[in-house]
Amino acid sequence: MTDLPARISESQASLVLERAAEIDAAGGSLSIEELRRIAAEAGIGEEATDHALRELFGQGSGPQPAMADTAGIPAGTAAPPSPGRIAAGGAVGLATGFLIGLGNILTPMTSPNLLGLGAFCGTIGYLLWRAIQSMKQRNQLDFQMQNLALWFGMTVGLAGTYPILSDDAIGGALLLWLIAAVVGGLIIKFGRRGEEPGEE
Repeated sequence: MTDLPARISESQASLVLERAAEIDAAGGSLSIEELRRIAAEAGIGEEATDHALRELFGQGSGPQPAMADTAGIPAGTAAPPSPGRIAAGGAVGLATGFLIGLGNILTPMTSPNLLGLGAFCGTIGYLLWRAIQSMKQRNQLDFQMQNLALWFGMTVGLAGTYPILSDDAIGGALLLWLIAAVVGGLIIKFGRRGEEPGEE
């Protein structure tokens, strides 16, 4: 502590107080009146404190900073993509590709591939369900990563089961991935958010 200067500038004091508040906030909570009193003692104007509070709680016109949700404060950012959901999307795609390829092997060329069609329809239903869940969680990136993993898995599963369709599978998967990305993205962006983020 002896290495600290005797005096610091107002901007340095502001930075120290801001960082100290962040460290202190991790261990407890303050009432709004306590926060205003501390800010006033630190030389921060009441109007500036109120403006920062409105921004933090989404009632102001300024930017809303991403804050840790340790005391019920909204974070302002979506959770990171879930590796488990991305892996599940890839597994669903791999199984669908396998079933489409298997249906092509078992079905005569003149008959429809009902096994593949059923698997494909189930996959579309799964993607729609994941888009709705991501909409409720306000997490666009999580859905898009699952979508990419699903179509990649489908391409691998189909190419491994029925190699004759490899080139067609890649082109079709790219087109379907793009369509699903746009439609799912629109659902997440403009859909109703009836539940809190993180609810399953």
